[in-house]
Amino acid sequence: MVEILCPHCEEEIELDDDAKGEFGCPYCDGEFEWGMEDEDDLVSFSDEIVPRNDILREYSDNPALRITVGVITATVMGIHIMASIFIIFGGMLVGEVEGAINDATDTESSFGAMIILSGLMMLILSAAGTHFAIQMARGKFIGLIACSIISGIMLLWTIISWALDDTEECKVWEDDGFFEYCVEFGPPGFPIFTTLMWMTMLGMLCAMIFVPKFRYQFD
Repeated sequence: MVEILCPHCEEEIELDDDAKGEFGCPYCDGEFEWGMEDEDDLVSFSDEIVPRNDILREYSDNPALRITVGVITATVMGIHIMASIFIIFGGMLVGEVEGAINDATDTESSFGAMIILSGLMMLILSAAGTHFAIQMARGKFIGLIACSIISGIMLLWTIISWALDDTEECKVWEDDGFFEYCVEFGPPGFPIFTTLMWMTMLGMLCAMIFVPKFRYQFD
């Protein structure tokens, strides 16, 4: 049993330990609530309405976790921003050479334009990823969702770009004592490092979404 004071007449009233709901005071007939959570103290968490204090007891706030993930994501996206700028300038150089060849041979090709377009798309995605990574570090759930989507796009882009790449690279080099020259060409190797990097990034972000202890760190 638990003893409480009536909020109306302040007389002592005995209630069961697990009692909750609306009660009437036997002394003044005043009605009061006991054991009911205020709506402001309730949160929707993992499809279940639970008291905020219960979550705080089980999952303490740990801003260093989301800040660390946000910094890692922003750093990776920043590196890709720099890479995309180099790709764009490379495409411009290829376009100039390509234009001169087209004028001399009276042909048409747009390989340089494709490189520039690819670099622009990568720049836009990386810039958006950097922005949302900062939001994620600040505890915004929309930033976490957006970074997960962008990481998934980057992973698919890496695999699709490799699958559609019809260029060849040197597989075997020989040295005749004066200089090295290629004796065997073949398709480019699978981008293992880049694929593993984006898979790791996507897995880390998905863990932040679906693991309750990590998900609670975001608004």
